[in-house]
Amino acid sequence: MSIREEWMKLVVDEELFELEPLAGDKNARTILLSREMWDLLSSEMEEGESANRRSKLLATLQNIVAGRRLVVCLEPYAARKANIGRLDPIEDSIFDIRCQDKPAVRVFCRFLETNVVLAVTCRPRSKRLWWLSWLPLGDRESKEWKRGVAAVKREWGRLFPTYEPVKGDNLHAYFSSNATLERTRSRS
Repeated sequence: MSIREEWMKLVVDEELFELEPLAGDKNARTILLSREMWDLLSSEMEEGESANRRSKLLATLQNIVAGRRLVVCLEPYAARKANIGRLDPIEDSIFDIRCQDKPAVRVFCRFLETNVVLAVTCRPRSKRLWWLSWLPLGDRESKEWKRGVAAVKREWGRLFPTYEPVKGDNLHAYFSSNATLERTRSRS
């Protein structure tokens, strides 16, 4: 069975949930949500700051599904304006989707194939958010960053134990169109 057949079966079995685009938008890319992400985005939202922030998170993800322009950084620690960036260590091929609206959050993810993202967990970047049960990520070397990465590895191992995620430095292995690499300065 191919990885595509596998993830499609997992969607039918409700082990994964496919994020729908906004009404009127095309479906250019696929975001598959873990149970954690599905519960977060589909739970009843009270009015106020948390509902507003979760709505912006959902809109960020739906913009990816709709195929809107993305800036991608493949070099860990170098992203400045990227919407999505690869995390350290590179060989793990784990990314974070950067939801920059304040307070910022990060969605930890991996690519199953070109244009198909598995979104596993959402973590607050630097400020505690009552609607997320996780501590802020803080410093790049923090336990919280390591826990976010570990969550992706665990979920991948549970869902796709015989498959490797997309890897490498070719942007088109991740996105087929409407994505550009963030130009980074070489670190010496």
